[in-house]
Amino acid sequence: MKILITGINGLVGNSLYKLLEKSNHDLYPSSRNIEGLAKYKVDITSKNEVDSFFQSEKPNVVINSAAMANVDLCETERESCWKVNVEGVQNLVDACARHGAHLTHISTDYIFDGKKDSGIYDEEDTPNPQGYYAKSKLEGERVVIESNISYSILRTILVYGAHKKPNIVTFIKKALEEGSTVNLVSDQVRMPTFVDDLSKACIIASEKKANGVFHICGPEQMSYLDIGKRIGDYFSYDKSLINHVTTKDLNQKANRPFKTGFNLDRAKKVLHYNPIQFESSLGIIF
Repeated sequence: MKILITGINGLVGNSLYKLLEKSNHDLYPSSRNIEGLAKYKVDITSKNEVDSFFQSEKPNVVINSAAMANVDLCETERESCWKVNVEGVQNLVDACARHGAHLTHISTDYIFDGKKDSGIYDEEDTPNPQGYYAKSKLEGERVVIESNISYSILRTILVYGAHKKPNIVTFIKKALEEGSTVNLVSDQVRMPTFVDDLSKACIIASEKKANGVFHICGPEQMSYLDIGKRIGDYFSYDKSLINHVTTKDLNQKANRPFKTGFNLDRAKKVLHYNPIQFESSLGIIF
């Protein structure tokens, strides 16, 4: 396959590149600027850049890991958020339609409101986004689903892994390692996803051209506070550095779902998805 990877310098993009660089596929790692791992300049918000790339390189698969994902920033910079998460997706969809390419697109648990008692959502559950980021991601999904292209949408939850930019796991570990206090909420519950698990699912979905929506996350549901305690236990850090707080203490700009998780049955059946246990992933990352 000739695979265009967008957002190559992000957490997911880095992981995809690491897993694919020794494969038999032709890779086109891209970003809005040629830097880091990016060998191609493809700003997905530029229709001209997307069209020009497709005309010259003719990829038959796109894995779109580009997104504006800072949830609070999306509340204040709504135009930029929409441009990347909706208009950028539309540009990719249009190009895929013209060239017969498959699009594997990454979405989020935030499209749900988190009010389901179990917090465990199926692919068919009705979305109810609570913030602007979530609304933009749901609209990006709609753009893909209502097109006539071959597509896989992989919704995921709280992705973490090794990367130069901090994520929930690397942030907590660094703080505890340095003896710094860290505030973690107990009333936001997720099923955190190891980035390599998500990337493997993206690759299989792309290779199989698995059509439809798939839920991808880790195997365990836990609060942010639980995540911190488990990191503390694993590395024998001082857990008294962890401050137990609630969402209302944080004054976050964007509303977030309180409790989310995914039913993984479809992903396990179609994509042979088998997520790693949380502590096992820590041994891989660090």
